[in-house]
Parts: sequence; structure tokens; C-alpha cells
Amino acid sequence: MMSSGNGESRGLFAVRVIVLVPLLWFLLAGLIGKFAGRDWVPIEAWAWPMMIAPFALTVVFVMFRRIIQDPEHVGSLPTMSKVAAGLLLVANGALIIYSWVAVVPAVLCLAILLSGLIKKPAKETP
Repeated sequence: MMSSGNGESRGLFAVRVIVLVPLLWFLLAGLIGKFAGRDWVPIEAWAWPMMIAPFALTVVFVMFRRIIQDPEHVGSLPTMSKVAAGLLLVANGALIIYSWVAVVPAVLCLAILLSGLIKKPAKETP
């Protein structure tokens, strides 16, 4: 059994950063737009970070898949990754109106959410 204490904390930190950075970017883009004298902010200012975040979440999911897919593990990384994928799925689902490119990140988030249904365990690395 793999010790997951340090790995899980690094994974939790990565998931939190992946979710919070696009949200903070969205808030800061709005504030910068207000101070710049604009009443609105172009959608490109906040849509692209929201569409890039699922790719980073997928990388974290693949790196920590043994911890996330372990049925005996009771930590918060599996739950946090599913919540993050759900939030990003909703955001990218709304961004499909802006660009069809948002379909790819939405499918990545859906794959992370549905990964719990697949009972195939992660392979041991040599």
C-alpha cells in the first residue's frame, strides 16, 4: 500500500489552485475592467483560463490516480477532484455558448466524474 500523506496534500493543493486561479482571474478581470473605465470585460479575458483548467485537472488526476481510485482510501482528494471537475463542467458547459472549443474541457471533466464507475484499478509503476 502506498503512503498517501504527502502525495495527497500535494494533490489537494494542486486541485485547489486549479479551481481557484480561474475564479480569481475572473474576479480580477472584472475589477481591472472597472478601474480601466470599461463597464464590461471581453469574454476572452476570463473564458480561456476556465477552459484551460480542466486540462491541468486531468494532469493532476493522472498523477494521483492511485490515491483517487483506491477504494480503501478515505482522504479528501477523491472528493475534492470530483467537486472540482463538477464545477469546471458547469462552467465549461456554459462556455459552449461562447466557443465549441469548450466541448473538449467539458468532456475531460465528465470523464473525471465518471471515472469512479470504472472499476479497473490503476497499474503499478515499476
